[in-house]
Amino acid sequence: MSHATPESPASLINESIAAKTGPVYRWRNSVTDYFHQTWSSFYSDEQVESRLLSLLPFYPESDSTRTSRIINTDVSDGKFIHEFYIENTQPPNEQSPETLDIVLVHGYAASLGLFIDNYDTLSSIPGIRIHAIDLPGFGFSSRSKFPTDLKTSQEDILKVEDWFIDAIEEWRIKRNINKFTLMGHSFGGYLTSAYTLKYNKPITDDTGDSHNLIDKLVLISPCGFERNKYSLLKDSKTAGLAISKQDREKQNELTAPEAYDDKDLSEALANQEQIVHNEVEIEVSPMEMRVDNVVQKRSGRIMQSLWDKHVSPFSLIRNGGILKSKWISGWTTRRFGHVYHRNPEHFQIIHDYIYRVFNGKGSGEFAITRVYAFAALARLPLLDRCPEEFVNMNLPTLLMYGDSDWMDEKAGLRMQKEINTLSQKKYSIDLSSYSLVPNAGHHLYLDNPPVFSEDVFKFIGAKQK
Repeated sequence: MSHATPESPASLINESIAAKTGPVYRWRNSVTDYFHQTWSSFYSDEQVESRLLSLLPFYPESDSTRTSRIINTDVSDGKFIHEFYIENTQPPNEQSPETLDIVLVHGYAASLGLFIDNYDTLSSIPGIRIHAIDLPGFGFSSRSKFPTDLKTSQEDILKVEDWFIDAIEEWRIKRNINKFTLMGHSFGGYLTSAYTLKYNKPITDDTGDSHNLIDKLVLISPCGFERNKYSLLKDSKTAGLAISKQDREKQNELTAPEAYDDKDLSEALANQEQIVHNEVEIEVSPMEMRVDNVVQKRSGRIMQSLWDKHVSPFSLIRNGGILKSKWISGWTTRRFGHVYHRNPEHFQIIHDYIYRVFNGKGSGEFAITRVYAFAALARLPLLDRCPEEFVNMNLPTLLMYGDSDWMDEKAGLRMQKEINTLSQKKYSIDLSSYSLVPNAGHHLYLDNPPVFSEDVFKFIGAKQK
């Protein structure tokens, strides 16, 4: 099949019209995908992932400076964590950060393949080691049975968090990673925060030097910061989780609903071309207001009812037969339409990979309705859990959002302010940084990879040539 190359005039024309028209994934493609993905060994998890990663210049064969490989690490009871490991084999130099290991965690229902546009740049620093993992129950990590008897009490939500983060800790120990920068997107940002609260601690290395296990924390459009009416922490006295009523009233000043205009979830439904060309008009409002606006609609009430019953939308996809690929294309064409217009074959590789991820056995996806109230409001909000603990850890934290993000970036600003207020009192420094990436939405690492990498490198102390 002939197609325009990224450098050709035809490609530039397609790029400019993509925001208005978008690619169309045909029904016949959906039927073909179903038969191929169901019965052909050419479409196994290993095959589709390998084809995706082969778009990189150092996989499966090394280039002059980087090696990479897939690693599956057992984490007890037959479970394993799936990892894409990249190592820059050049000796560390003045370009390199002090901490060479980066652990990268994806968001809800996603997987390590979504960082495909970031691996080349992130691994360009001499000596850097990238550990991109699939969360337990997602991607191509083991999909063990999720404990669906867990409900929405504070105790059960902490058990849900442990289901993920205890496995990550066991993976870390077996991979012998004793000092690292931790990065998490969206739900992965929530879980990396929970992991940090539980497991970040001083470590003494072989030389006798003591340092934190987590050297720096990068939260990429994290989901679950906002204080909200569904919070179970309002009257909690649990140490490390609750704050006083007086402090809560003071800290809510920035996130009061009257301080914002209305906003729907339009960024979540926009295609990638609209976002990067700044054609999405979104005003800022707290997540609680956005969710309330959705619930007022009949379709929203139905969605909330399914949410409260812990029904997963991926159950519908898994049972969709020949409709699966067409339904999935609704997401892949919005998110990767720019790839389609440059190179349809590359788009199909990405679509095939997402098909496998979305159709995996139901597992970690069932956590979402326990951790969050309808849509994205955490029952144990991170704003009530993290600032003081992160400061006590002396943990530098970077908060990143897209300028068209549907996540509530004002909650990130609130987190930054609370951390820095406390760190100024304790250490006379600002421990938290904030980045608003231009022409980017919730998946800011995909929407604007150069600025995303630039801001990450600046924060971790790496320098690009």
